[in-house]
Amino acid sequence: MILDIVLFGDPILRKKCRPIEEITEEIKQLALHMIETIDKKNGIGLAAPQVGHDIRMFVLRKYIDRPDGSWGVSEPRVYINPVLHTPSDQLWVFPEKCLSLPGISGVPVTRPHSIIIEATDLFGKKFVEEDEGHNARVLMHENDHLNGVLHIDRTDEKSKHKIEGELAALKKKYLQSKKK
Repeated sequence: MILDIVLFGDPILRKKCRPIEEITEEIKQLALHMIETIDKKNGIGLAAPQVGHDIRMFVLRKYIDRPDGSWGVSEPRVYINPVLHTPSDQLWVFPEKCLSLPGISGVPVTRPHSIIIEATDLFGKKFVEEDEGHNARVLMHENDHLNGVLHIDRTDEKSKHKIEGELAALKKKYLQSKKK
């Protein structure tokens, strides 16, 4: 099932999400639907609040560099109650986009080059990963959603100013959709 993506302006995108206490069948189904949704929408990651659920879970596919220089994506991975720590001192700037902000071109965001994440999978197994580059960036972007933070909050003032009109139009579109 393809889920509707929550648009900028919806208060759930600014909410700190609650931890998942038990991995129920509903949680498992939601994760599967979220994976179907990112695949259909050509996304790389998706957080639960982006589909209207204020719980600490996101799904993603990692970038994989192929020997021929091209890239692909991994099998989907589910992160429940993630905790990020040990960010690298090395920072880098790269443009980010978000499914909840369609039409907004990539805005430059500064993030650590690497990060460690601890989370639980759909089977209740805890795991730890260290990622760098684009994979670390996606982890941080999706984890931000669980804390009510959007990538546009992490860009510079000049870039924010450039997209003010587009953001206002998105918010208006969201408000109009709620009147129906």
